[in-house]
Amino acid sequence: MEYLLMYTQGKDPLPYDPADDNIAEWAADTQSRGVSEYGERLRPGEDATTVKVRDGNVLLTEGPFTEAKEWVGGFDIIQCRDLDEAIGIASRHPAARFGSAEVRPFMVWPDAAPGYRVVPPGFPERPTKGKRYLMLVCVDPDAELDGPGDADPWVEEMDGRGVRLFGEVLRPPADATQVMARDGRVVVSDGPFTEAKEWIAGIDFLEVRDLDEAVEVAAAHPMARGGLMVLTPAWPFDVEDDHVERARREASELGKRSEPGVGVAH
Repeated sequence: MEYLLMYTQGKDPLPYDPADDNIAEWAADTQSRGVSEYGERLRPGEDATTVKVRDGNVLLTEGPFTEAKEWVGGFDIIQCRDLDEAIGIASRHPAARFGSAEVRPFMVWPDAAPGYRVVPPGFPERPTKGKRYLMLVCVDPDAELDGPGDADPWVEEMDGRGVRLFGEVLRPPADATQVMARDGRVVVSDGPFTEAKEWIAGIDFLEVRDLDEAVEVAAAHPMARGGLMVLTPAWPFDVEDDHVERARREASELGKRSEPGVGVAH
């Protein structure tokens, strides 16, 4: 089974201590066990851009969608035997000690090709040729789409253009599991967790020229005409870095937007 791990502050976050960040150990362990497919850290919430289409107009707002209480600060895609193994892996990630790790299984399609994986083989070694964004596909189950809802034509077009690197549908929020590590204990809660009417139904990882192209790609997704797309740029870092020095170096980037400003309409 493939799972998406999403890292957030959770409801009772602890102060982040870069001296206690053992991400290098976690990454080495998951890679040595062959369960890691791909992961990225994401820019702070101020750099997210929410895209939705209403009555033919593309509406843009800065930051994650406003009803959400949390922002996704990073993700990993892992391949595990079962949910118990995925929970164990998530519980050892430093994000579970400071905040929480949400475990979401991907959909398993009966007609999928044998050996199909969300992340293409060899992708982690692929050189970056543009700007990369994680796009969260957020849907409102009660909303009506303004047009067809089949995403397959969008996937085919964006794959053909080379801007969609990978992506997949997630199982519903009721199948989500929240994992936190506190005082030597692993605290596991069953979903759903969102207080927003929209919930994350899938992800796509994009590589584009800039934010303008990312917005164009997101606005073309059928779920934008009733739901919304949240674009957050990747924030690469070296897991072997001195995290105390890294935190000091990056402190000036927190709390302000580094992405281009956006208007309400596009």
